[in-house]
Amino acid sequence: SIAGLIEEGSAAQAERMVEVVGRYLALQPGETLLDAYCGVGAFALTLGEQAGRVIGVEQSSWSLDDAEANLEAAGGWEHVEFIEGAVEEALPELDLHCDAAVLDPPRAGCAPEALRALAQAGPSRIVYVSCDPATLARDVALLAAQGYALVEAQPIDLFPQTYHIETVALMSRQSN
Repeated sequence: SIAGLIEEGSAAQAERMVEVVGRYLALQPGETLLDAYCGVGAFALTLGEQAGRVIGVEQSSWSLDDAEANLEAAGGWEHVEFIEGAVEEALPELDLHCDAAVLDPPRAGCAPEALRALAQAGPSRIVYVSCDPATLARDVALLAAQGYALVEAQPIDLFPQTYHIETVALMSRQSN
């Protein structure tokens, strides 16, 4: 979560990460944003104000409790909804179409089922926030097989003086 990152790392770098994710998403009014592995709702609530609909999916009930509290503190926007469940299980059940998606999975990356369900949801762009270059590369290859291309990747030194580097990657659906 962004809140946790700010406590542990550099607040300026966390803000930079949100800015990069927002620029890559380029949300337009009325679009639907999927925030998979949404944690406490940091991306959904900092970037989803102008979206028509925001759906956050998170497995941790504790994180979702915080996401709901953060949503209430933000004014309780009616266009934001949080769903509890593992992304690979919840996403196929949603039968969802979205215009854009942000993924911020744990170090292990995304389950292949989650990436297939995401591709079925049809976002034109996917922003993937990763703390592990190896799982990012694996998941980018799986998304490429689903019709997406890596457009750009931006490393962010969120934890200065450590070897941990976050990468924000933009993928775009390729026309058939």
